[in-house]
This record gives sequence, structure tokens and C-alpha cells, in this order.
Amino acid sequence: MPKSGSRPTIAPDLSSALSLVRQLQPALARGNRAAQVDILGQLVAMRAEMGGQWQQLATIAAHNGEHRLARRAIDLFVEASGNTAEAQYQKATLLFELNDLAEAEALLRSLPETVPDPVGNAYSRGIAALNLGKSDEARRYLEHVTQQRPDAGSAWLALSMTVNLAAETALADRIFAAERAFADAIPAARAPYYYALGKAHAERGEPALAFAAFARGAADMKTLARYDRRSDAAQAEEAVRGFSAATIADIGASQQQPTSRTIFVTGLPRSGTTLVEQILTSHSAVSDGAETNLLLLLARDVGGTSHRALARYTEAQGVAPAADLWAHLMQERFPAPGHIVDKTINASRYLGLAASLLPEAPLIWVTRDPLDRAWSCFRTNFMGGAMPWSYDLRDIAAHFRLEDQLLAQWQGLLGERLLVLSYEALVTQPGEWIGRILAHCGLPPEPQVFAPHENQRPVVTASMMQVRRPINRDAVGSAEPYRAFLEPFREAFA
Repeated sequence: MPKSGSRPTIAPDLSSALSLVRQLQPALARGNRAAQVDILGQLVAMRAEMGGQWQQLATIAAHNGEHRLARRAIDLFVEASGNTAEAQYQKATLLFELNDLAEAEALLRSLPETVPDPVGNAYSRGIAALNLGKSDEARRYLEHVTQQRPDAGSAWLALSMTVNLAAETALADRIFAAERAFADAIPAARAPYYYALGKAHAERGEPALAFAAFARGAADMKTLARYDRRSDAAQAEEAVRGFSAATIADIGASQQQPTSRTIFVTGLPRSGTTLVEQILTSHSAVSDGAETNLLLLLARDVGGTSHRALARYTEAQGVAPAADLWAHLMQERFPAPGHIVDKTINASRYLGLAASLLPEAPLIWVTRDPLDRAWSCFRTNFMGGAMPWSYDLRDIAAHFRLEDQLLAQWQGLLGERLLVLSYEALVTQPGEWIGRILAHCGLPPEPQVFAPHENQRPVVTASMMQVRRPINRDAVGSAEPYRAFLEPFREAFA
């Protein structure tokens, strides 16, 4: 027993844990990935008594690309919570974030349908089934959600993606009738519903009504996600600042680490990048692919995206640590052997780093007719406001111009290392262009890559249903019925 008036003694493990927790906040504020990972690793190793905080720590690990550490942390959360069904549900949520969709779905199936509540459970299982290509199962769960919660906008949008609403008149009529449930809804709930409504009108051949619905959804999203044209332009300028063909080649020549595992596929959203990913991941030498967004972590370690930032980094550390970090991040996300397709969003802003530090990595840029691409972006609800430029036709034009400028600049700097691929050419002459893609990536032809719709891997992008169909030209000219409505884009893009 401590003497009267003396301060209680803190156990050494608890004292160490408290000290680490105090160090974590400054590391988060500075964006110091290495320090965050080190602190989290120590806390996990000592199985610190963090209770419910393990869930937050698991999320921090996941955002740093540390999948194994995130899993260990969430398991400690489940253990600290008494292995309850509610805690297991939170683990499934993290597994979704880690892109471990099959495991997440299996875990959801093992839980009572009342966890976290009947509607929430059905929605989660519906989204899991949709991403795994199980459209009939997804429809059953999502119809249940919309019946119980007609004001669940995200459920209506997901449900609309399971079918062609031109042939599903009863479901389309339900979507139309649901509009009254959103009269007083907040924008975050209402916006996805209007994208579902737009899809119903579009597939029924009602362009005016479809555009009006998409525009209303976009207006709601614009209140949630602000697009800053100046910031976007500054980021694009910084991405190419100081790079030349010579500087890229010089840095690459000094790289001794293996860097051929990753295949980078970039281009604006709705340009066909998911189709190219589906083709490549059908190959036996390619194990997986995703919008990893891990280039952002590489850029943070380097200290920026410009050549000046890269030069400072390489002068201090050389080029090997960056390649080692990239290999580690890839292994964390994709433990199975084989090449990986990285379809990072806004990869155009990191190509200088990728091309310099990973000199063996193939680079592919997919293009598409600007009007078709603009319409496809405008009618897509990029969840979480991931593409804030996509909610206004003039903002779309501004962002497209920046990306076109970047494409021209990267073509000039990278030459034949950057394969520029037209979506229209790919779907018109798939045999020829799939052959070129494979040759560019150093992959021998295999019959299954010419039937990418048979690839059953999970797909989580907005193209999840399109890539389940054989390659076709249906999307070519898709903007034509909306040409008059898209005049603001055409004027601004000209």
C-alpha cells in the first residue's frame, strides 16, 4: 500500500503505453507516417489496455497502409469488447476499408441479422454482395432496406445499380414514388437518391428528366464537397515542376531495388481504367489490383511531388528507401505473389515520383471522348465527395483541361514508357489493343484476358457492373442524347 499522501505508482507497461499515446498526437499532426507506425506497433506488441480506442488505432494503421497492424489492432478491439457481435461488425467494416471484401462478407454472414440493427445489417450485406458481383443477392438485401427506410438514399442508388431499370418497370416505379420521402432530407441523404432517379430516367430513354435528376443530385453534393480550381491547378503544376526526361532517367538508373511488380493504370475517372484493370488482372501473372491511393503515402515520405522535393529526398536517403517502402506497402495490401495493377486516383499528380523511383513499372494512361467522359462523370455519384470537380459542368471542364495538359507533358517526358490507350479503340478492336497492353507490361498472351467479363474478382468502383459484361461499344456516344444539356461543359472546355 502506498503511504498516505504519496502519488500512486503506475505500472511500467501502463506508463509506457501512456507515454506512447502522448507521442502519437504530434506524429499525427505532423503527418509523420513512420513515427505513427512505430508507435502503433509498440502499442500492439505490448497489448496495451486501450479498450475501445483500439478501433481508432486500427483505422490510423489502415490509413497508413499497414494492413497487418490494422488487423492486429482491430482484433485487440474485439477482444477488449468481449468478442461481442457489435465489435465483430466493426471489424467487418474495417475489413471493407482494407479491401478484404470476401472475408468481410463471410464475417457479416456469421453475425445475427440484428447487428448493428436489421436495416444496417441488410445494407452492409447488400453492398458486400454488389461489390462481389452477386447482383441478385445484393438486390434482395437492398430492396429490404428501401422498404424499411424509403429515405435511405444510398440504398436506392446501390439498388439501382443491380439492374437495368428499363426492363424493371416495377422497381423504376418504386424509385419514382420514393421522391416524396426526400422532401425534407439533408443533402447527404438526398443526393444519392437523385442519382438513382437519374439512372432510372436515363435507362428509360428520358434524357430531360434524367439530366434534371442528376443535376439535382450534383447540386446537393456540391454543398458537401467544395472544388477549388486554383488549388487543383497548383497541384497539377507542382506535379511536373522540375522534371525532365533526363532527371527521371538519372534517378531511375541509380535504383537497384526491383520495381517491376506494380503496373500503373491512370486516366480520368470513367475513361475505361477499370476495364483495363479487369483485363490485366485476368492474367495468371497478375494477382490483383485496386485504387490503392498509396502514391499519396509515398509522396508524403518524399516530401512532395515535384522534382525539387524528390531531389532533396534522394540526396539525403538515396533511392532505395522509397522503393523499399513501396514494396512494403504493396505487400501489405496484396500479400499474394504476382504483379499488381495500381489504379490510384489522381495518379497523374504522382507520375514523376513513380516513373523516377520505380523505373521498371509499366505506365498506362487511358483516354476517352471528352463529352462522353464528362457526362459519365456528371451522372456518377463519387461517394464521399472524392471528385469535387464532378458536380458542376464548368468545373469538370476545368479539371479535364488540367489533366489533358498533364497527359501532354508526361508524354513528352516519358515517351514510349507511357502507353496512351483510347477507350474507343480498345472496345472497337479489343484483340489488337489487349495485345498491346500485354506487350507493354511484358506479359505473354493468355486466352482469358480477352474475356475479362469472366474475371470474378471483386470490383468496388462505379464500373462494378459494366465490367461484368463482355467488352462492347455501348458507352461510345453515350452523351449524344444530352448534348444540349452539356453545353456549359462544351463552352468551358473549348
